[in-house]
Amino acid sequence: MKQFEKLTKAQVVSFCLMSFCSGIMIGVGGTAFLLAQNIYGAWGKLIGSMMFSLGILAIVMFEMKLFTGLISDIPEMGAKNFWKLPVCFLWNMLGVLFAAMLVFYSPLCDKVDKIAFEMMDAKINADLWEIKALCSSILCGFLITLSIGAVNYAPRKGLSTTVGVMFPIIVFAFCGFDHSVANTLYLFFYGFSGKGVAYILVCVVGNILGGVILPILSLFRIWSNKTETEKEQEK
Repeated sequence: MKQFEKLTKAQVVSFCLMSFCSGIMIGVGGTAFLLAQNIYGAWGKLIGSMMFSLGILAIVMFEMKLFTGLISDIPEMGAKNFWKLPVCFLWNMLGVLFAAMLVFYSPLCDKVDKIAFEMMDAKINADLWEIKALCSSILCGFLITLSIGAVNYAPRKGLSTTVGVMFPIIVFAFCGFDHSVANTLYLFFYGFSGKGVAYILVCVVGNILGGVILPILSLFRIWSNKTETEKEQEK
């Protein structure tokens, strides 16, 4: 994880555009996830999860900006850079809604809207939905950070990095963990409401909590190793 530098106006525009594109990729991946369930039945969730992971892989490969990926930099980014989180989230939302509009007016709409409606209806109207959404989104945030971290920590570049990025995404999508940006796509087909927006906000909180677990543990490990080294040097 790197410290963020002060951005020029051109870099801010680029940041927003890459966040927008990231939202589009989540929208495309989410559509593929829904379509696979419509076509392949029982196997559709697994196949759809693999397709969804390709969207995240594209985001990583082209260095797009995804809110749930940016969360992993919170422990090191500094308070002056916290503005990037809401800005990235906003443009992710715009990107995923743009993709949703395209799907809505395409032949795919009839094949994905029913699946999306059923999925979101089960989530939003479940008993204790707030707690379930929070726990589910924490697990999603953890796996997203694990996926993003694979770029830096995979033992080999190329295939190992690709597998490292995709596998945690396949797991979270297959398990149905809540991703705040992807849920916006499904909510579009379900229909926006106050309760639906509240559900997304709970997922945002959960994604943040889950997303910072690994970075904080990593910082603690670095601090612990540094302390041990200093003690040995004092001896």
